[in-house]
Amino acid sequence: MPDLAILIIIAASAIALIYGVFIIHRPENAFRSAAKTVPVALLTLAAFLAGLPVQVVLALAACAAGDWFLSLEGEPNFLLGLGAFLLGHLLYAAHFVSLISPDHLLTGDMALLALILLALIASVLFRLWPHLDGLKVPVVIYAFAIAAMAFTAKAADPGQIVLAGIALFMVSDIILAQEKFTPLTNTLIRRSMPYLVWFLYFAGQALIVYGMIG
Repeated sequence: MPDLAILIIIAASAIALIYGVFIIHRPENAFRSAAKTVPVALLTLAAFLAGLPVQVVLALAACAAGDWFLSLEGEPNFLLGLGAFLLGHLLYAAHFVSLISPDHLLTGDMALLALILLALIASVLFRLWPHLDGLKVPVVIYAFAIAAMAFTAKAADPGQIVLAGIALFMVSDIILAQEKFTPLTNTLIRRSMPYLVWFLYFAGQALIVYGMIG
């Protein structure tokens, strides 16, 4: 049902836009949490109706659960959200691994990508490290899961649209980490971070689903 799936993606995008413009800074309540969760939940439905692989459908479902938990205050909810997104990244990576040709892994381009991703992880963790306190281990695991998703996606070569979505997803996570853990001042950049995180994240997810359907 690709046509219906595309219509659902459009509906999800409209709700995501409404959330990002009008709801994102409202006080925590059930309506705000639902408004944040529904867009990716709809992408999950679109992926299911379009017959996308089960790992992709489950990855989206895990991310929708992560959206719900991260919309709530408190460290336990943050850890549940982190765990849900970790599962989402690993499920995406599992899907991409199933598409990889072994010959494609043993190339200079993939070796270079691995070095770039390791350098990126190291630079982000170096910046975050003094502020992580008891969350060092989960954040390190999460960072490597993001890198694994990006590496396997590039190795699988699922198309430029999907790769663009993976890149946006990864950038949104990096910005979220800066917002969550680093002591930034009340600047325009600081105030814009929640919007950047949301719109990059949702655009990334939507591109992944749209690219796979296409």
